[in-house]
Amino acid sequence: MAFVGRKRELAALEKLYATDAFQMPVVYGRRRVGKTSLIARFVEDKPAVVFTAQESSAKENLVAFSRAVFELSEASGLSSTTSYTYELDAAVPVYETFDAALDQVFRLAKARRIVFVIDEYPYLAQSYRPISSLLQAKIDREKDESKLFLVLCGSSMSFMEHQVLGHQSPLYGRRTSQIKVEPFDVFEARELLGDVSAEEAVAWYGMVGGVPLYVEQFDCALSLEQNIADNILRTDSFLFGEPDSYLQQELRDPSMYNAVVRAVVSGIGKPAEIADAAGVDSAALAGYLKSLMELGIVQKEQPVIDANRKKVRYRIADNLFRFWYRFVPRYLTPLQVGRADDIARLIMERHLSTYLGPSFEEVCRQWLLREMGGERMPQLILNIGRWWGNDPVRKEQAEIDIVALCDDDAILFAECKWREKATDVDVLETLERRSLLIPARERILFVFSKAKFTDACQDRAEKIGATLVKLSDMGL
Repeated sequence: MAFVGRKRELAALEKLYATDAFQMPVVYGRRRVGKTSLIARFVEDKPAVVFTAQESSAKENLVAFSRAVFELSEASGLSSTTSYTYELDAAVPVYETFDAALDQVFRLAKARRIVFVIDEYPYLAQSYRPISSLLQAKIDREKDESKLFLVLCGSSMSFMEHQVLGHQSPLYGRRTSQIKVEPFDVFEARELLGDVSAEEAVAWYGMVGGVPLYVEQFDCALSLEQNIADNILRTDSFLFGEPDSYLQQELRDPSMYNAVVRAVVSGIGKPAEIADAAGVDSAALAGYLKSLMELGIVQKEQPVIDANRKKVRYRIADNLFRFWYRFVPRYLTPLQVGRADDIARLIMERHLSTYLGPSFEEVCRQWLLREMGGERMPQLILNIGRWWGNDPVRKEQAEIDIVALCDDDAILFAECKWREKATDVDVLETLERRSLLIPARERILFVFSKAKFTDACQDRAEKIGATLVKLSDMGL
């Protein structure tokens, strides 16, 4: 697969590299998101060595670490002045301590600019707990005369945010940049999919999200239905086992988190109701939700505009989790006896259009953010999300798919329709009416549609200055 996206992340790393001074960027993000590919792309034309820590003992990691330092010494043409021994199975000298190995790294970096990457840093820190304090001391002593470009990279979100970037870490304040590698948006994911239609691109993104490895499971030679069957629903497929594997690796007690995720997927969003449905103590729920949010599985939502900041609900932010927990538990028995094709057909015929509604809303939000400041969306967006509240005239609850606060005190309101039939004028009229529930100096109205718009809808939009956007106009 070709390298896709990550222009901003690469530009940030290159800018730091060009300073020729000591730098320690911290690169982190959930596993499978493409951190290693990003780093490989960055170092491909530079003097660099990548050390990947293992979930193993300190001794085994020291052997591997020594090998990386030895390779760096060889590439630099400099020999070590630090004592080391030869392990029979190591094939390279092994430093007696991490302290000695790091001394050599910093010594090499006095002479020239070098990149030293410690990938999966949490594994190294777990196997040798003093490593962060050791690095702190080296950095404080050597950074003013060092050309070292030290990259700490890790997939354990909690560890990287708390034990590397957090104020309780010995490394707090030593990082010179932090780059959180996020999943692709639908437009970047589309570049990995090959020759597929815009509708298929949105559907696959809605089912697996923007994690590159997940997106790459799509086989262009197969129909969307067959991809669902073969690459998500088959019990031996990679994506079928991924949600459970992710939870098992990141959490100590996945069973309780499973129950919370199931409740949120079912449409329950209020904390008290989630706790009741999941059978979780209300006091403990906040901890479960916090961990799931750190992992990018759950997202906390509040109306973009509302005086009542206690109005909170939670939703699933990870599309693979949303799809898997929506359908796999329900159809697990037939899936376990090899009926993935039948279940994929059933999902396509009965459920997929409704399921993809929230996914299309997400795609439309991403489109607005990509277009802001341009011809189709001239305003800058300061905040974007959803809105829900009371309609006092109709005495009912009302929702608006997208509400965005823009510069010049303008507010954007948008409705998103993922359905086969043309979007009619009633959708625009409802959006007009609901937008009046929120005070605004200027109202900007958008309607997004998978299909075309009726003549009546187009006439009304032209009259009031609303913007209509079809899926085919979105650059997918």
